[in-house]
Order: sequence, then C-alpha cells, then structure tokens
Amino acid sequence: MLAKLKDKYISLPLPVKAAAFFVFCGVFKDAIDVLVTPLFTRILTTEEYGLFNVYNSWYQIFRIVATLSLFGESFEVGLARFDEKRNQFVSALQGLMTVLFFFWASIYLIFHHQIEQLMGLSSVLMVCLLLQVMFSVPYMFWLKKNKYEYKYKLITIFTIIYTVLQPFLSLLFIKLNSFGWDNGEVRIIASVGVQIVFGFVVFIIQFVKTPVFYKKEFWKFAVMTNIPLVPHFLSQTLLNQSDKIMIDMFVGKSETAVYGVAHSAAFVILMVATNLNSAFIPWLYEKIKKEKFDGIKNTVNIIVLFVAVTVTLLVLVAPEAMLILGGEKYYEGIWTIPSLAYSVLLILIYTLFANIELYYSKNIYVMISSLIGAASNIILNWLLIPQFGYIAAGYTTAIGYLLMCISHYFFLMLTCKQEKVKMSNFFDVRMILLICAALAGVCVLIAFVYHLAIVRYLIFAVVAAVLIIKRKSIIAFYKGMKKKNSNVSE
Repeated sequence: MLAKLKDKYISLPLPVKAAAFFVFCGVFKDAIDVLVTPLFTRILTTEEYGLFNVYNSWYQIFRIVATLSLFGESFEVGLARFDEKRNQFVSALQGLMTVLFFFWASIYLIFHHQIEQLMGLSSVLMVCLLLQVMFSVPYMFWLKKNKYEYKYKLITIFTIIYTVLQPFLSLLFIKLNSFGWDNGEVRIIASVGVQIVFGFVVFIIQFVKTPVFYKKEFWKFAVMTNIPLVPHFLSQTLLNQSDKIMIDMFVGKSETAVYGVAHSAAFVILMVATNLNSAFIPWLYEKIKKEKFDGIKNTVNIIVLFVAVTVTLLVLVAPEAMLILGGEKYYEGIWTIPSLAYSVLLILIYTLFANIELYYSKNIYVMISSLIGAASNIILNWLLIPQFGYIAAGYTTAIGYLLMCISHYFFLMLTCKQEKVKMSNFFDVRMILLICAALAGVCVLIAFVYHLAIVRYLIFAVVAAVLIIKRKSIIAFYKGMKKKNSNVSE
C-alpha cells in the first residue's frame, strides 16, 4: 500500500505536489501558533502577553505603510511580467525596501519621543519593529519567488525551522531571563530576532547573486502598482488590528491580552473559510470566462452554510477553548468569541462578493468598501470601548465587517449592471441572508447557555453527528473543488 501511495505521489504533476506542500506549510504554521498559545499565556502575565499583542498589531499596520506592500499580490504580477529578469526584479525591490527603511528610520530618530508615546512601545521595541519591517520583506520575496518556481522542498524545510525556532527561542530566553527584563519584551525580541536573521541572510544571498540595487523599470512598476493599493491593505489591517491598539489605549494591556486570545480562538475558523475560497476562485473565474453560470449559486450556498456550521461548533466550545488557550485569567474573554466568530462568516461573504468585483477589475470598489469597514470600526471603538470595555470591540468588529458586506453588495449590483450580467447568476441573496440571520440568533442563544455545559455538549454532539453522517458528501464536494482547481490550472 505504501509503495502504491509513493508511486501515486511521484506521478503527481509538480504544481499539484507544490500546492499540497504549501497548504501543509500554512496549516503547520497556524497549528504551531495555536499549540504554543497555552504555554505563553501561562508563563507570561496578562500585561506581558498584552504587550506582545499590541506590538504585533503595530507591526501589521506599520508594515503596510512603511513597505508600500511591496510583498503583496503585485509582486507575483512582477515575477510574471519580468520573467526573464526575475532575479534582477527581486534584488531591485530589495534596494527600494532599503531606501524606504532608511527614510522611516530617519523619521523615527527625529520624532522618537512622540512616536514611542503614541505607540506605547519602548525604544528597544521600536528598533525591533523597524528591523523586522526591513528584513521581513526580503524573506517574503524569497518565499513567494520560490513558490512561483514550485521549489516546495526548500520552502517546507525553511518553514518548519522558522516556525519552530520562534517559539522555542522565546521560551528559552524567557526561562534564562535573570536580568529582570520584561518577559513580554524578551518574547518579542527572541521571536523578531529569528525573522531578522532569516531575512538578513536571504537579503545578502539575493544581492550577492544579483547585485542590482536600482533599476528604474522595476522601481516604477512597484511604486505605481502598490501605492493605489495601500489604502485597501491598510484598511483591512486596521479592521483586524485596531481593536487591540485601542483597547490598550483606553483600558490596558491585560484586557488586550484577554481579547487577543479570544480573537485568536475565534479566527481559527478563518483558515477554513480562506481555503474554501482559494479552491473556489479558479473554478468560479473559469465559469465566468466561459459564461457558464450553472452551479455557482448552489456552490456558494454550500460554502456559506458549511462555514456557518463551523462557527456554531466553535461558539459552542468557547468556554473550553478559552480555558485551554489561556486558563482562568482569560476565561471572561468567552463573551467576545460569538461576535468575533460571527465576523468570520461576514469576512467570507464579503470576500465572495469581492471575487466578482475583482474579476471585472473593479478594484476601486473593493478599496472603498475596505475604507468603510475600517473607518466604522475605528469610530465605534473610539466611542464604545471607553464605555463598555474590551468586550465592545468584538461587536464593533462584527459591525465593521457587516458594513463591508453591505457596501460590497451595492457595489456588486453596480458591477453586474455595468458588465450586463445578472447578480442571480452568482448569489442566492435570500439564502445568504437567512444563513446570516440564523447564525446570529444561534450565537446569541449559545451565549445564554454558556453556563449550561450539558446543553452545549448535546447541541455540539447533534451538529457533529450531522457532519459525520454527511462527511462523504462534504469531502466529495471539497475534492471536487480542488479537482476543478487543478483542471483550470492545467
């Protein structure tokens, strides 16, 4: 049997092998992040763990602004466009990133007191932040270039080492910390140190291999392509990260830590939604290209329903999830999980809407919707967190994503009108609304029975039993989507 499996694996096309290993790398990284969370929540105080969350939130935001998202989707476009000059393109973008780094480093040196006060980070952490931003980009370039070239073995090895080394060194340095340093800072420095070293090594190798610092053609392409997308990427990042920063500003780092653990628990489901959408997109675009719309609407309904059921299962076990991930001191975070988990369904829905807009090159609609979601989230956080504490942030997040869904819906109608296609070809809006309304009601009801463990377990068992009974249909559906994906790629 093993020999047959080996022969079957060897016979697989290179893109299929690579795709399987890339999925493994993503799942492996997410799994390690979840597995090490209980260790750090018990070793660190809530304030120290909160500092780690605040730092990561600032990093995610600053990375978009400081790098112009050079590592984003446009990078793959550049790899394809400059196929014969690929190494020169990568090396030149490293040069552009170096210029951007020194620009922002100069800004920090001039206004470091004001910046540190605004961000609530020490000088040491600000230096870490700048270096992390600088050297994470070359690593992303290396990663995406090797993915583009299907070098899955190299990527898999590096991903495993990189992913395991970060928490291991963090735990080791915390254990060896006998100088009275803040353990939250120690964890950040150890984790970021791994990224900096990997990024620096890749930066040097790439530059030595192809010593191109500046080339007008590549710099112009990168700047002109990325600057219009910065508001979109920044809006998405703000919607995901501003909660933790504003909780830190208005309430404190301990509350930020509790919210951060709940956010991590709830957004585990996002991996499911993302994988389903990734499998769906190539098939969808091929159907649109051939103007064969049969099956699209029903497939969307199945994807939305499956994610809604997954959200239900997570919300049912939220108390146990918080105890496992954080322990008693994080337990009260259960009250944010229903709203945060519900947000994952809304993310899926607006993404499905955006798929159509992007196909018809309506990028401006996607950007406007993202701005609406981010702005509403920040305003609501500013008004409600001081009044109701960090629990309000879960609901402001859901409202932000809901407004994005509504905005995308109206832009989708406009897109369909402009492109002279029927919206009903793609979506059964009534069914989607019914699923959303049902899930909202389910989340509220489950929250009321959090203290009745037997009731929750019974509901969980029933839902799980239905999924087990229907498992063959679910697996067949997903395999069918992946097969259609492979056929489209070929």
